[in-house]
Amino acid sequence: MVIRTGLAAALVALTTATAAGTVTPPDTTPPSVPGRPVATQVTETSALLTWRPSTDDTGVVEYEIWYLRDGGNGFHNNTRSPSYRFTGLTPDTSYTWMVRASDGRNQSGFSAPVTFRTDPAPHDTEPPSPPGAPLASDVTATTLTLTWAPSTDNASAPTYQLHADVEGTGSTPMVGGLPETSTRLTRLIPDLDYRFHLVARDVSGNISAPSPATGQRTAADPTASCRAGYRPATAGSPAAVLVTNTGPSPLSGWSVRFSFPGDQQLRYAPRVWAQHGRDVVLWWSGWSDEFSVGETENLGLDLVPGTPAAPPSGVTLNGVRCTES
Repeated sequence: MVIRTGLAAALVALTTATAAGTVTPPDTTPPSVPGRPVATQVTETSALLTWRPSTDDTGVVEYEIWYLRDGGNGFHNNTRSPSYRFTGLTPDTSYTWMVRASDGRNQSGFSAPVTFRTDPAPHDTEPPSPPGAPLASDVTATTLTLTWAPSTDNASAPTYQLHADVEGTGSTPMVGGLPETSTRLTRLIPDLDYRFHLVARDVSGNISAPSPATGQRTAADPTASCRAGYRPATAGSPAAVLVTNTGPSPLSGWSVRFSFPGDQQLRYAPRVWAQHGRDVVLWWSGWSDEFSVGETENLGLDLVPGTPAAPPSGVTLNGVRCTES
């Protein structure tokens, strides 16, 4: 069983010195066991849990909500008050929950469990209306906020799934099950074009038509610095753009842009890439690596046969122009 400490654990001293210099022993008294939770306001996907508060000699700082199911117990979330509202539950499903209290150092025993069943989903086949087009704000190099007009549905409050098409390479789901009409995206890649759209889903599983799409390029990273060079093709390897991260920091995600001088056509590159006319962009999400300071990315340019190799120009890293090496 996983044991979690309270939010205020770091604030509880092991001993407390008095003005006279005596030392009081550490608190070892756990809170009293909370009362059995009571489930009210149960719907298809939500419920409100309340319980009798615990008492403690130093004060309860939080309650932990745990689930009971076949295969064992598991931590779900915590709350400072003796109540908790669940959202995103599955319709017509039985849930069993219990709670325990923490004073920041000690945990109480678990309460008696409560079991409730969510309401069945309504039997309808009418999909929600399409959401409004997502609007971008607070755009930085790696984050942005999207907001949109809500969808409507005849039977339930819809949730939303956000899709993104990155530089025209294909749409993919980014975030699902959003109950609100806004979200903050993080870990985006600097100086990269994203095109967002949404679909709405009702509790019966009906999916709306997609919203209008909105395009947004993330901002350049003003701290990026780079050096770029070109290696002509040889008998054993294709031509390559060589980009060195000159600091000051390693990059967990990056994009490189450059322009071909003529009608060169890229057939393959070692990173995710897209070509728009003469302009090429390559990027890397950093999910398994980082671009270290002093490291050089060898970006091989495997061109379509018949298109001559030629040095590209205007190389940038995360939107910042590289110096030539």
